[in-house]
Amino acid sequence: MNTPILLSICTVILLGAAGASAEQISNSPETIACSQDTDTPLDQCSYQVKRDENGRTTVTVVFANSFKRKLYFEDGKFLKANVTMSGVGTDTDWSIRDGTHVIRVERQRYEVPSALIEGN
Repeated sequence: MNTPILLSICTVILLGAAGASAEQISNSPETIACSQDTDTPLDQCSYQVKRDENGRTTVTVVFANSFKRKLYFEDGKFLKANVTMSGVGTDTDWSIRDGTHVIRVERQRYEVPSALIEGN
């Protein structure tokens, strides 16, 4: 195959994928409230949500400094967080207030809307 044609095809494919990716991000809810330390005010973090057919949801929270933490839920209830350099994810406390899961993992805090977990 001719190299310029091959390069053109690759460019079109990559540009199409970049456009689709940007569209997916802009159509999803923006952020959730978060803090990396209990002594600091809540800020905003981006996130990703994955659900499976067994009622399990994983919310991956991404802080501004690129630190990521996965929060695991089953049947709408918080279970645990993943192991990171900041801790094993089992020192937790959580409650539901006004339709929001208020979660503490080690010194981090998260406010995750229940609708996000349940997929409503």
